[in-house]
Amino acid sequence: MDIIYVKGKNMSKTDLRIVKTQKAIKESFKVLVCQEGITKITVKELAAKAKIHRKTFYLHYANLDALYEEVVQELAQAYYAEIDRLPVGADFTEVNRVFFEFVCQQDKYAEKLLCDPGYRQFADQLFTMTLSHNRQRHNPYQKYRTLEQNIINNFLALTSLNLYRQWVKDGKQLAVEDLIALSGQLFTQGISSLNLV
Repeated sequence: MDIIYVKGKNMSKTDLRIVKTQKAIKESFKVLVCQEGITKITVKELAAKAKIHRKTFYLHYANLDALYEEVVQELAQAYYAEIDRLPVGADFTEVNRVFFEFVCQQDKYAEKLLCDPGYRQFADQLFTMTLSHNRQRHNPYQKYRTLEQNIINNFLALTSLNLYRQWVKDGKQLAVEDLIALSGQLFTQGISSLNLV
């Protein structure tokens, strides 16, 4: 049986009141993320949107940061489920494909978390978590010193995220398959592969 942690108590997941309340909080949070900037979301506004009392919110979450953390963790878990379908040591082009297919299929809420400058902390946290997960499964760069690995991993994570952000900014006009192919080519063969003569 799964356990849900609520303010110092372990409660069975079958307690539908808890499940229903947490679902209402998260759904309301998603709506507010799409409507407002992160600094404008308050517990009072979130509670009103979820049709719960503020005290009820605090029974489930210590503060908004705890809710943010849980939401980011859920998004990361969804990504892990996709990436874990690949065999350990899969070619980088396959990892790249899974990443872009995953982020490109997300709803407006996740898109805003990943692209809006106000949510940069969440995107960074998500990418740190996913990169750590990927490297625990397989580290093709282990022959490099830790400092070099940090540069390599930072390049891969930030470049992937920024390519996705640019695709969104451009109105998603490039087909996802073309985005995957071009990004894979740039990652594996570099800019010189584009024959810029």
